[in-house]
Order: sequence, then C-alpha cells, then structure tokens
Amino acid sequence: MTWKPKPPRVDDLTRAQYSGWNCCWCNIRLWHRARSAGRAKGFSGVHDLSVEVYECGPRCPKRPRRPTQTGDTP
Repeated sequence: MTWKPKPPRVDDLTRAQYSGWNCCWCNIRLWHRARSAGRAKGFSGVHDLSVEVYECGPRCPKRPRRPTQTGDTP
C-alpha cells in the first residue's frame, strides 16, 4: 500500500486551487501533467463543499513527504 498525503481542507484553498486551475500544494498554475491529489473536504452548515483537487506532481516542492519512521510527522 502506497502512502498518499491528504489534500488540504477546502477552507485552506484559494479560488484557483478550488477550481482546479492551480496546484493544491504550491499554488502554481497547472498546465501539463497535473494529477489528482484527492478530495479536499469541507462543509458550510449542511452543504458539502468537497471538491477534487489537483497537484503538479510527486516532486512538488510543497507536497507533504512520507514520514520516515513511526511517530514522525510529515
């Protein structure tokens, strides 16, 4: 099983990140080779605002890294 970081919450996204125009980690415009980073979750009362977000790739400079040992935080 591969480790994959959870995407940021909807509240932490910019309009461009929420719309899928920019990387959800580094906020750089996505042109080519964008891939899904998962589903950013969020609610406003009873309304589900969750949305699919995208990343520029596994080498994104601000993407959380896999913990190296048990108990480490990314």
